[in-house]
Amino acid sequence: MIRWLVYISIVILTFGTRKLLGHITPGFDEYESFFLYLSDLVLLLLVFGNFKFLILNFKSIFKFSNISIAGFLVIAFISVFSAFSAPLALYSFARLLLVILAAVSTAILIQKEFLKTEWIFGGIAIAAVIQSVIALGQFIFQKSLGLIWLGEPVVGPTIGGASKIVVEGFRILRAYGTFPHPNILAAFLLLGLISLCYFWLKRPIVAGKDGILSDLKFGLPIFAVSLGLVMAFSRAAWLVGGFILAVFLLKAIFSRENFRQGIRLAIFLVAISILLIFSFGQYIFPRAAVSVSEPSVTQRISYNQLAFELIKSRPLGVGVGNQVLYAVKNEVYQRFGMNEVWQWQPIHNIYLLIASEVGVLGLLAILIFLGRLLIFNFKFSIFKKAPMTNDQLLITTTMLSALLLLGLFDHFLWTLQPGRIMLWLVIALVLANKKPGRLTG
Repeated sequence: MIRWLVYISIVILTFGTRKLLGHITPGFDEYESFFLYLSDLVLLLLVFGNFKFLILNFKSIFKFSNISIAGFLVIAFISVFSAFSAPLALYSFARLLLVILAAVSTAILIQKEFLKTEWIFGGIAIAAVIQSVIALGQFIFQKSLGLIWLGEPVVGPTIGGASKIVVEGFRILRAYGTFPHPNILAAFLLLGLISLCYFWLKRPIVAGKDGILSDLKFGLPIFAVSLGLVMAFSRAAWLVGGFILAVFLLKAIFSRENFRQGIRLAIFLVAISILLIFSFGQYIFPRAAVSVSEPSVTQRISYNQLAFELIKSRPLGVGVGNQVLYAVKNEVYQRFGMNEVWQWQPIHNIYLLIASEVGVLGLLAILIFLGRLLIFNFKFSIFKKAPMTNDQLLITTTMLSALLLLGLFDHFLWTLQPGRIMLWLVIALVLANKKPGRLTG
């Protein structure tokens, strides 16, 4: 039963279905409101369904997740008491605690072989293909597809607040899928593309007609997800995806067991890139061009400056989940030239955002935790001591690295439900490689 909850949650995390419960300030603001998500129910079932393991293995779990993440949670909880809004901070802390407990539960289930890592890769890949089909429909019709029950936002090129690009004077809607923003869709599709690369590498090498059928079977989903990535028009995802996949392919090609499939995959991805650029170049090139004077760049610089101002004045943080509310109430945004309500958004860098909310010590704790995860994965991939295969180690390391790089350019991995689940699901996969000692059944 529990294993199916994890697989179901992979699909549900792509749905933004939620219920507004209330808000701190008059009027609606995404970052000052309380929600109940459909995915919350799955996470709660996962944690409480695995509660026996969590209790019986409390000591092992502490070693399993290491002291840095425990310290981070303690620091985040303490920040509740000094927050501008204690209710908002407590709500944000509860969300953070829930996804971390769900991640630890998932990691334990993988180690105890109740869950299969490649099934999770498969769930991500299937959900990514579905999201790519929705994204293509949104791009073609330039509006929402009416999937409100799945959490699809109501968007269009003439609707205020919808994310668009401008090509030759025309506003072109960016694809959302069922996510609250195209950048979140792009991050998930990147995870889906990496998962599909795993299955490409893992498949047996066959020749002739069977080889062509195998290429189509694994190649069409890769093409579909790549097309979805284009429709999202996320420059950060394009940049991070290009870099991380290049490193991934080099690692695969230089490994003895993946050399031939790695070469074939590299050729296939290059061919897809050329085809997509040739077909959608009129949209890609204007979007890819970056100017230091364009609003998205100047605003990110302003958000970073705002972050340093907050960290300098409040080194212990303004309280988890309180950055936007604190900056609005203390007119910090206005001091950096952001006078419009739509500009009052979280800092677009999760590391600076974490430091501003839970303090410098909180940021240090989470960085130590994440750094240890990547180091352990790297060591295990060299000495082959992990529960996962080398291919699985390569995929989980690539996924986590991609998300952490995306965190330099956006905030959704910390502030929004799909982003939080996405990050901690990948962390769970990496965490499962650590050796916690004997766990009680």
